[in-house]
Amino acid sequence: MNNYEIVGAITGLLCVWLAARQNVWTWPIALISVACYFIFFYQIRLYADMWLQVFFLGSNLYGWYEWRYGGKNKSELPVTRLQPVHIGLVLLSGLVTSVLLALYFQSFTNASYPWLDSILAAFSVLAQILLTRKKIENWIIWLLVDVVYVGLYWKKEAHLTAGLYFIFLIIAVQGFREWHKSMKTSVSEIVT
Repeated sequence: MNNYEIVGAITGLLCVWLAARQNVWTWPIALISVACYFIFFYQIRLYADMWLQVFFLGSNLYGWYEWRYGGKNKSELPVTRLQPVHIGLVLLSGLVTSVLLALYFQSFTNASYPWLDSILAAFSVLAQILLTRKKIENWIIWLLVDVVYVGLYWKKEAHLTAGLYFIFLIIAVQGFREWHKSMKTSVSEIVT
């Protein structure tokens, strides 16, 4: 087992668990995880996942700020839903980005599974953006992506990471439920 994978998995699990609970400490702990996984994914030639960690680095800094000050009058950001038109834009963006990344990694690198890796990376970016803005749909995308990641990482013999993503599946369900409750509470507070 690889030390980068071990530290990345432990901090990754902790940061996703904290995100499901809307705890702002998710963001600084995630920074440790992405640094470790950048190195690990380079070692196993999942380059789209490797570069995804660079995106996660920036989005973690952004999310940290947004969760603390992104609401009205620089207050805590509430959980909300995407509008239907935005759901369509997310799906279209994910598909276009997937194709562009896959063509690049297939043509210019020795990447393992360039298409699958690119699709997962593209939709992970979108899920992370939605997470930083506290859009509840992020959990649905994470759930779908994590199911496929479990198989990919198992195939690449990254068993610890495959197990981590299996746990992420469970946390994604829990996160969706917790955020949904939080949304209902926020709406009822506004109404009363």
